[in-house]
Amino acid sequence: MKDYDQVLFVCTTNTFLSPIAEGIYQHNAPDWMPKGISRGLVVLFEEPINPKCNLLLTKNDFDISGHNQSRQLKKEDLTEDSLILTMTLSEKVKLIEEFEHENNVYTIGEFVGEDTDLIVPSSGEDEKYKECFEELVLRVNKVIEKL
Repeated sequence: MKDYDQVLFVCTTNTFLSPIAEGIYQHNAPDWMPKGISRGLVVLFEEPINPKCNLLLTKNDFDISGHNQSRQLKKEDLTEDSLILTMTLSEKVKLIEEFEHENNVYTIGEFVGEDTDLIVPSSGEDEKYKECFEELVLRVNKVIEKL
C-alpha cells in the first residue's frame, strides 16, 4: 500500500458527509496514520456544519470541534501523496476536472470495494441520517484498515 501524507475527505459543501468522515477518521485512526482533513468542492462562504451532523457526531463521541465551519478545497490542499476520497462519483469527476489532479482520487466506496455513492438524505427523517452515518462509519473504518 502506498504511503500517503494525508487523507482528504471531500464532499460538495463540506457541511455533512466529509466532516463526519473526518471526525470518524480522527477518532478511530491510530496516531501514526496520516492526518485526516475534509473540504468541500462548492463552498461559496464558510457556514456552520449541519446541525444533524453535529448531533450524530456528539451522540457517538466523535469530536470535530476543530472543524465547525465548512472549508473550500484549494489547490494547495492537494499533494502528490494525498489520498483523496469523495463521497460520490460526480464529486470525483468534478474534482479531477477542476483541479486537474488525478493522483490517488477515489470515491470512498471505490476505495473500500463498495459500489454505491454516499448521499446526504433528502428527507428530514432522523432514521435516514442515522443510516447514512452508520454506513459512513463502516466505510471510514474500512479505509483505516486498508491503510
